[in-house]
Amino acid sequence: MYLQNVKNIAFFKGLNYADLARLAAVSRATVTKWYKQGEKRGWVNTETASIIRMAESLKLPADLFLQKRPLLSRYRTPFLWDALYPDMESFVKALSEFRLPAVARLVQVLGFHESSALLGKKVILHFEHYKKYIKPARRKQLEILWSLYAS
Repeated sequence: MYLQNVKNIAFFKGLNYADLARLAAVSRATVTKWYKQGEKRGWVNTETASIIRMAESLKLPADLFLQKRPLLSRYRTPFLWDALYPDMESFVKALSEFRLPAVARLVQVLGFHESSALLGKKVILHFEHYKKYIKPARRKQLEILWSLYAS
């Protein structure tokens, strides 16, 4: 399984090594071993039964753990330029919770079309609430576009 997937799920669900071990019905030492091996290779050789138990416990499809995900680190510069978010995982979590500063940053960088493709129409519906977090020059451009998207 791919370690980044396990890390992302653990981060978003607030799980630690002991929680992952309990869900997969393995020892905490095994989870530690997963993390050490995964840091070197990106993937971990583990039993299918452990993956299935973890997936069922989390109510997720088992194949989610086996799909290679793109590394988010390449997006650090456009989204994490001011250290408001310590890493891309924190930024993505803030987006999933629809935190206004994160949504504003996404719209500032990607625009309405791509942002609404990722987060839905609420990006356009709630523009008035988060536009104050967008840099002034970009905000003016987006306000013009927003009137077109909102109509």
